[in-house]
Amino acid sequence: MDEVSEDGADQRPPAEDLEAGNGWIAKYLPYQLYKVTNLLNQRLHKRLKLTGVNLSQWRIMSVLRSYGRLTLSQIIEHTLMEQPTVSRVVAQLERDGIVTRHTCDEDSRVVQVQLTTQGANTFNEIVPTAFRHQKIAFETLPADELKSLQQTLRKIERNITQVI
Repeated sequence: MDEVSEDGADQRPPAEDLEAGNGWIAKYLPYQLYKVTNLLNQRLHKRLKLTGVNLSQWRIMSVLRSYGRLTLSQIIEHTLMEQPTVSRVVAQLERDGIVTRHTCDEDSRVVQVQLTTQGANTFNEIVPTAFRHQKIAFETLPADELKSLQQTLRKIERNITQVI
């Protein structure tokens, strides 16, 4: 692979460059993170399918279990899901008895969502599968590297959120 500058330019003639590619994506960390995340999600999706829960439902259940009662806006913020998707999935989870919706005492226009006891039980049944999935994905990494990875990802997230 030829060296690629941050603007994507390299030294190959255009015809050869277009046919062979310049390999720039191997050095582009956002793509590597995206690829790893998608591989993890694909495998987790297969495991979740056995429980009858999809990835969107799992993400919402996970943030509700982690943070407790949240508004729809907060769920969107924590899951990075689109508003229509969150609304649809929350409605489905409510029909299934996994979550309940409450009108906020301070502002009746705001809806808050929380797990039900059934939802918490469902979450608790699934979480060992999620941890097994995580263990398999990271099994070759020593504990100090995993800790370093977590710290690095938190720093990257802070950098991104400070810019946005």
